[in-house]
Amino acid sequence: MKLRHRAIEAAVAVIGVVVVVSCGSSGHNTATPAHGGKIPLVATDDLIPAKSDEVHLFGINDLHGNLEPPEGTNGHIDQYAAGGAAYLAAHLATLKAAYPASAVVSAGDNVSASPLVSALFHDEPTIDFLNSVGVAASSVGNHEFDHGIPELTRLQQGGCAADGCSPGQPFTGAAFPYLAANVTDQGGQLPPGLRPWTMLTVGGHKIGVVGVVTPTTANIVMPDAIAGYTFGDEADAINKYVPQMKSAGAETIVALIHDGGAQQTHGAPADYNGCVNITPNVTALAQHIDSAVRVLFTGHTHLAYNCVIDGKVVTQASSFGRLITDVTLRFHDGTVDAHAVNRVVTRTVTKDPAASRLVDFYAAQSAPKAGQVIGDANGPLPNDPTPGGDSPLGDLIADSMLSAMAPQHAVAAFMNPGGVRADLSGGAITYQQAYTVEPFGNEVVDVALTGEQILKLLEQQWDNHVTPGVLSVAGITYAYDDAAPKDHKVLEDSVRIAGRPLDPGAVYQVSTNNFLASGGDGFSVFAQGPQSAVGPADLNALESYLTTEGNVQPPSSRVQRK
Repeated sequence: MKLRHRAIEAAVAVIGVVVVVSCGSSGHNTATPAHGGKIPLVATDDLIPAKSDEVHLFGINDLHGNLEPPEGTNGHIDQYAAGGAAYLAAHLATLKAAYPASAVVSAGDNVSASPLVSALFHDEPTIDFLNSVGVAASSVGNHEFDHGIPELTRLQQGGCAADGCSPGQPFTGAAFPYLAANVTDQGGQLPPGLRPWTMLTVGGHKIGVVGVVTPTTANIVMPDAIAGYTFGDEADAINKYVPQMKSAGAETIVALIHDGGAQQTHGAPADYNGCVNITPNVTALAQHIDSAVRVLFTGHTHLAYNCVIDGKVVTQASSFGRLITDVTLRFHDGTVDAHAVNRVVTRTVTKDPAASRLVDFYAAQSAPKAGQVIGDANGPLPNDPTPGGDSPLGDLIADSMLSAMAPQHAVAAFMNPGGVRADLSGGAITYQQAYTVEPFGNEVVDVALTGEQILKLLEQQWDNHVTPGVLSVAGITYAYDDAAPKDHKVLEDSVRIAGRPLDPGAVYQVSTNNFLASGGDGFSVFAQGPQSAVGPADLNALESYLTTEGNVQPPSSRVQRK
């Protein structure tokens, strides 16, 4: 699990020109919800009877192995508690009963950055769950590449992982095809076992389904995991295969796109069926895709929207199994009409028994490891940025990396914000909670950088088109001015390392994870310095730090915004 990326920030980074497009099913054209500020609940208890020549596609995205109901804000859609495999399966069963001419599809990131109940078993439980609810096709997401191409192939084809077989039934792989039309090697071949597109026959109608993943995967996954592969333009890849799908008899085409954007509501709650000032990258993508493609199921940003752009339905179902996008395709007179509604996966329905058994089995298998208490905090450790931009939890992780490499003479440490996946609420900290925070299994490494390179590294925080955001730090403090010219944001005389002024000509040993050390998340300066030592896995470093320090204090911000 090597990826370090905050998808929402990446989407927001492209915000520039404000584009207003029409909404999908909800009809809400403003950022302010109806009904006294509350967004109306749309679930599966008010389904309209199916019409003749009507086909439904049920879309999810960014499940990330969340088989148990996610907690906190990750477990809500607006004010509604949402998510959990047993509830997701129950809602899908209700939809299938109402609309038997239907299929389930996913827009990627089914696995990785997953809770322990899935990740401890190489995400096989999640693939088994998706098989059980009848997923018919999925695009790859960037996280499908976290463990490398061979592991992605294994998830598709089955077989035991390198460290042995997981408990339960033998793993037979995904019963659905993973689609990766824009992922090719030097010979133009896709990863082994994967396809560019597939054909679904639903209700007697042939539907071409093509899948692509964000081209930024090349920058947000460890290089050795994707060595030899390139990630091409999404629209070009989709358009390339449209003639093939038509020749094979497709009456219409839908795209599963692991890429997306955000509604721009200027602080107001975003209606999960709204399309308020959708970010321009979504509009541009829809406009460049062939008109034969009627529906774009998007993902990656973990947000929700329901749009009609350039005559195409463009949706996203948030993340973690909290929403289902219900797309209606009506075939008549040689044409196809498309309409969509995002439905909340509420927890007020009876759990699906089969899904409950699957989740309970793996939860019991993981419980001994998950419940181990490895530390304690005397206050909350949020991942939300401080006014300076670093986060208390990110700074604590940087502290753990600095501590791990202090014997190698490290004097500072850096942690990327996208590598911190959850908050810690304070009090006893279990292994499962720590794993949820740092699920990727990166190594802590030492990199030798000059003081001048460190200044350039800090300046990259304001000139980063991959993953904008302020790094959390340890052993270093500084101030910056957002309004200052490019390459002069950091106030050079404010930078302190190990309590002393930064010397541009000196060489410093700094600690980070090997993802950042390879230039990940757009911080290319890291790759300019030689790696002088390799330490423990990042989670092991955090566990050791928590165990050694005892009752940890939430750190104060080390970064000051002027």
